[in-house]
Parts: sequence; C-alpha cells; structure tokens
Amino acid sequence: MSPILFNIVVDMLTILIARAKEAGLVEGVIPHLIQDGLSILQYADDLVIFMSHDVEKVVNMKLVLTTGLKINFHKSEIFCFGKAKEQKVFYSQIFGCDIGTYPFRYLGIPIHTRKLSNKDWQIIENRIENRLSGWKGKLLSAGGHLVLINSVFSSLPMFMMSFFEIQEGC
Repeated sequence: MSPILFNIVVDMLTILIARAKEAGLVEGVIPHLIQDGLSILQYADDLVIFMSHDVEKVVNMKLVLTTGLKINFHKSEIFCFGKAKEQKVFYSQIFGCDIGTYPFRYLGIPIHTRKLSNKDWQIIENRIENRLSGWKGKLLSAGGHLVLINSVFSSLPMFMMSFFEIQEGC
C-alpha cells in the first residue's frame, strides 16, 4: 500500500473510532488519564487498538474495524489482562485472531502487565552493544567515535525511559 493511501486509511479508522466513541458504541481505556480514553496507537503500519472489557463494545469495535477497511486479523494478536483474561478465547473468536502472550515487543520495547524485571531491561544493553560494535567503529575518526557513542547512549535509553517509569534508587 502506498504511504499516502495508508495515511488515508489510518485517518479514516481514527475518525471512525472517534465517532463510535462519541456515540458511546466503543470505549477506550484509562479515561481518567486521557480524555475519552485511549483507543488507538499508530506507528507506520503498526496499529494497537485498546478496548474496555465490555462484550457489547468489543463487538461494536469489530464492526468499526470491518466497515470498509481491510484488516488482516489472521496476522493480529489479542492481549487481555485483568478480568478480560477470563474471556480471552471469546474475544479471540470475535476478532478471528490469535491470543498473544506476555511479554511481547512493540517497536522494540518489552510490554508486560507487571513491572519489568532487570532481565527485561537487558534488551537495551544488547541494542547499545550492537550499535557500537561492528564495521562502523573501524571506519570512524576519533570525533566520529565520540558522536556515535553520544548518539547511542542518549537516544536508546531515552527511547526506553519514555515508555516506562524508572524505579527510584536505580
């Protein structure tokens, strides 16, 4: 799909979900933190839909998602937490998608329903090592090395920390 066409489809989906929320047909999560609740996150061709644990509103969301849009539910996964875990098979059948397991990675970030352990943070260390090693270092001047190191040590940790609360005393 061309980028322009994709943007139109994503914009249409955002508008459809917003209209369904206004009509009370679907409901986002954490409405106490985000006005009207969080319902959709988009990045490039990735899309994350958030729904409250309400069967009627979940069925309405499925109708919104199938209204003129071509979404491949077979490539999608559903993740449930809290009381919704009791009906994860039912929700999976509604959407025709697999049930995902925690932790999973989205945009390189580990996502889990519990606090992340030190083991979960290991990915950032591995990513820093990968960025700093290899052929790049052999071809750089001393100034180039400094720029690479500063870039890697500032961008990757900041990206990770923008998603998670860091415990005090770490």
